[in-house]
Amino acid sequence: MKHTIKYTFLPLLATLVLCACKPEEPVVEKPLYPTVGAINARYSVADTVTVVFAQGNLQYQATTRQWRFASNQYDVIGTGNVLIDTTNSRWIDLFGWGTSGYNDLMPYATDDTSSHYAPGEADIARTEYDWGQHNAISNGGNKVGQWRTLTYQEWQYLLYYRRDASLHRALATIENVGPAGTDMGGIVLLPDKWELPANVTFNPGSIEGFQTNVYTVGDWNLMQSAGAVFLPAGGYRDGTNVNLVGTYGCYWTASYYTDDSAYELYFQSSGLDFYTTARAAGHSVRLVMNK
Repeated sequence: MKHTIKYTFLPLLATLVLCACKPEEPVVEKPLYPTVGAINARYSVADTVTVVFAQGNLQYQATTRQWRFASNQYDVIGTGNVLIDTTNSRWIDLFGWGTSGYNDLMPYATDDTSSHYAPGEADIARTEYDWGQHNAISNGGNKVGQWRTLTYQEWQYLLYYRRDASLHRALATIENVGPAGTDMGGIVLLPDKWELPANVTFNPGSIEGFQTNVYTVGDWNLMQSAGAVFLPAGGYRDGTNVNLVGTYGCYWTASYYTDDSAYELYFQSSGLDFYTTARAAGHSVRLVMNK
């Protein structure tokens, strides 16, 4: 019996020693090639999923049926959204849920009729009701299916569960960039890999509301060049009424709640949270691309 134990144990021990001594292979991160229309820095939205954010909020022009991203991250249409209708030649950026134009669910819908918005108890993720899946974005590569809307779960992961999440988000103001030269409040998000540029500051959290961080355009350009994302407080639209531009932000997720409501990311000077609201509400949309 002793010999049997001896001769089966030694080869196993040798194997264990060899395994312990074998060096681990380094993790090689895939390169991040520049994407047209994107802030080219990675953000984790799940354990194995990273994305880049669009350069600005989604905008639509009814007379040409054209979609584009705002030129700057802090740009909003604001009260210009009251002109929303089928013949409007101006741009709008507050949309009812799932109004990508698919199945005649148009982005200029303003009424409370449930059938004018994405139907049923189902997410719009990976469907044609997602604005970024159904449409080509003129200054975002101009190809159908390149962009998408984050789900409720992905927004939660990004804001609360990725590594150092609480240190990578904050409320902020960018000075003199809102409608008529007003200040624009919003959320700053930092990418997974972050290095603060020289001569600017970043204070995580929301302890001083939108004054937690205050940036000039020049300061913000430095933050953006390092990969930071800004979600402006574009207000919200109720029918053809637009309210609280610059101080109140609502962003659609791709996730439903009931057959006539969906999840939104919401923020104001007291902080941010998730709520559910009627699909007819006019909210901002910021698209992402998997990278």
